[in-house]
This record gives sequence, structure tokens and C-alpha cells, in this order.
Amino acid sequence: MAYGHQKISVEFNSNRLTHFGGVYLLYLFLKNIGLRKLFGQQIHFEQRNNHYSVSELIFSLMYPIILGIGRIEITSLLGNNGVFKLLTGLKSYPKSTTLRRFLSRGADKLLPQLVRLHDRLRKYFLNLIVPEKKLLLDLDSTVCTLFGHQEGAVKGYNPNHRGQRSYHPLFCFESTSGVSLFGLLRPGNVYTSDGSVEYLKTFFKQYPQKEYQVRFRGDSGFYNKDIVALISGNSCEFAIVADMTGPLKNLVTGLKYQPAAGTDEMFSFAETEYQPTNWKEKYRYCIVRKKLQSEEADQSTLFTVNAYSYSAIVTNLEMTPANVWKFYNGRVQCERNIRSLKEDYYLGSIPTKYFSANELYLEILLWSYDLIKWFQRLCLPEDWQSKTLQTLRHELLLLPGSFVRHGNKQILRFPKNSPYQKVFLSAKDEIAKLKDLNEIFKRAKKNQQNKFI
Repeated sequence: MAYGHQKISVEFNSNRLTHFGGVYLLYLFLKNIGLRKLFGQQIHFEQRNNHYSVSELIFSLMYPIILGIGRIEITSLLGNNGVFKLLTGLKSYPKSTTLRRFLSRGADKLLPQLVRLHDRLRKYFLNLIVPEKKLLLDLDSTVCTLFGHQEGAVKGYNPNHRGQRSYHPLFCFESTSGVSLFGLLRPGNVYTSDGSVEYLKTFFKQYPQKEYQVRFRGDSGFYNKDIVALISGNSCEFAIVADMTGPLKNLVTGLKYQPAAGTDEMFSFAETEYQPTNWKEKYRYCIVRKKLQSEEADQSTLFTVNAYSYSAIVTNLEMTPANVWKFYNGRVQCERNIRSLKEDYYLGSIPTKYFSANELYLEILLWSYDLIKWFQRLCLPEDWQSKTLQTLRHELLLLPGSFVRHGNKQILRFPKNSPYQKVFLSAKDEIAKLKDLNEIFKRAKKNQQNKFI
């Protein structure tokens, strides 16, 4: 039997190695679009201690989220990595107490500024990514269970931890790109659609119907006369699951159903017009009937009778009922996006006990999410654009590397024959083509036009 080398000395004396070699790509991306400078110019907040700038503190919160450091207490790991600081330009790394104080003190003034700037960048990048300005909106909410004593954490609907306090945030995504359009932290006892009407009014001002074609999908939590009226009044096509109320149940059981080509034989479809109580007009309802193999539990959007289950979708789409059903089922991508926020971006790791500070943290988390989406769509090959953040970390951002000095040059070395070498170098070339957002903002201001922003 062969044995390994027996005389090996171990020394912990190198400060030129890093597990975060691949983060250099993210640093280049942020540098080329000029985000740090943009924060410095657009975000204004007076601090008691000027040891760190506002942009440095924001970046110090975003980097751990992106790199998979889920708790703010262990961000010091990055502060102990000299190469990481060299790669990102952070001369030192704030302590967790500094970051928490920043969130608490800056919440009221920083949040509206960050949201306003975020919305401008969302629109700019959407115009680059989404073809022909055709937007597909998905609204949904989720439950974030909390086990501490945070403001706004109250008992509400919580299917996985009944009786436990929670937050109930609301999100909106553009489905084609996966980019977030909106995020709102809410107490755990609010209804699913609370805040939706206010957001949609803002959305239609930012994305007017003269410039954009918009489609909307929502589950039964958004089956609301005000939401439907607002959406249809802005020439927006929609498909929303309807609550199976008594009158609607009586109506759908008397319809004639037909199977559709290309669908499972268990499904058949019908359509009708229906005006719910207190609604101002009739709408088209597409009904989906499924033949049951076994009994299913009654739900607000699904009921069973004579071995069939029924569900209804209210819509103004000019499609067959089967195609409306298929279109609505594409909304599963929204659920994946929210699951990514919870699992990859640690949405549930709320860092403070103050509600307003946690609102600010959620906004910074959404910045992290969108930056990765923009990076994927604009800089990575097509087969990498749908990868999860967890996969990107393991295959790209956390590539081991070492810094060496050759003359006056700093060289970042990666393992020989790395399987991701071509992707890394290709992304580096694509990043070099990006435009500095500061210059775009200056030109837009000078010309007094907001063509892209």
C-alpha cells in the first residue's frame, strides 16, 4: 500500500488566498455600472460617525447576502479576508453592531431614497432585458415566521407554524426577466392583497400604457373588484383566480365542458360571463374542471361535486379557456422567485427588532436580488441565466483564488483547467461593454428627458 507524504509542515501565514476569488466579477459589474458613485450622488444621509460612507455600509450589507452569509453577526468573516477587501475596495469591514445601528438610524430617510433610485434602475434594465416593452407582472405574498420579539411580528395566517408570529411581505416580479418590481414588508395579520392597489397605481404611472404592454397574473388573494377595475382600466390584460362563492359554484356546475387538444384528458373547460355582487360590470370567467382520482379537500378556489373539481379564472385575455389556464400556470415562476428570496437570500433572517429598520433591510435584500438578475441576464451565457444564486455561488462567485504580485501588477490566479474558465472570461468581456449609469443619468437630466429612466 502506498502512503502519502509523511513530512508536511503546516503554516497559517498567508494573506493572499481567498474563497471569494470569483466575486471579482461582481465587483467589476458594480464598478462598470458605477453603482457606488451613484449611491454617493443620489443617496443623502448625515451620520454621526463618518468612518464609513453610506455606500460602503450598503455594500457591506449586500455582499454577505449575495455570498451566502445569512446572519449579520458573522459578516466579520469577510472583514478577516484581506483579499476580499482588496477585491471589493472596502478598506475595512463594519462590525455587526455598526450595521444594525445604520439600519435603525437610517430607515426613515434612506428607505424612500433607495426605493426611488431602485425604481429608476429597474426601468432602465427592464428596457435592456425585456423585448418590445412587454411586461408580465406577478403579485404574490409569503409568510416569514419569526421567533424573536420584532415590531410588527404578529399572529396571522401561518400554514407551517400555526400560532407563531410572522411578517407577511408582498412582492411583485416581472416574469420574463425575473426582476423584482416591488417589495413591501407588512405585519403578519394583513390580508394577501393589502397594499396592492396603491402599488399598481404607482406602477401604471411609471410604465404608462402608451409605452408598455402589460399582462397581470394573481391568485385568489388578489380577486378584488378594485384590483380588477384598476387593471382593466389601464388596458392591462389579466388572469386572476376567482373565489368559489356560492353563486359562482351554482353557475359553473351547469355549464357544458369540452376537452382541449394538448391537455391532460382529466381536464375540460368552459367559459361564462358573471358579475359578482357589488362589482360594476360583468367579466369573462374561464372554468377548469378536473376529473378526480380520489377525494380532495375543499378550498376557497376549488370545490368538488360528482367526482369533479372546479376552479375559475376571471380574465380579459382573448384566448381559449385552456390557453388562459396554461398562461396562469406560468405564475409558478413567481413562487420560485419568492422561494429563492427565502432560501438563497435569507429573507427570513431579519436582523433587527425594529420594523422600519427591517423594511430598509428588505429593500437592500431586493437590491442584491436584482443586481444578480441584471448580472445574469446581461453578462452570462443564456444557459446560466436561469441558475439559482446558490449555484452561481458554488460555480462562479466562490471560486478559490490567490493574489500574486508580478512587478507592479496584481494577478488573481484561479485553479488550472477550471471548468468555468470560459464563462468567467466571457462574463468579464460582457461587463466591459456596460455603460456607466452616472453618465446616463447626467445625459437624461441635461436633455430633460426620461426616455430610459
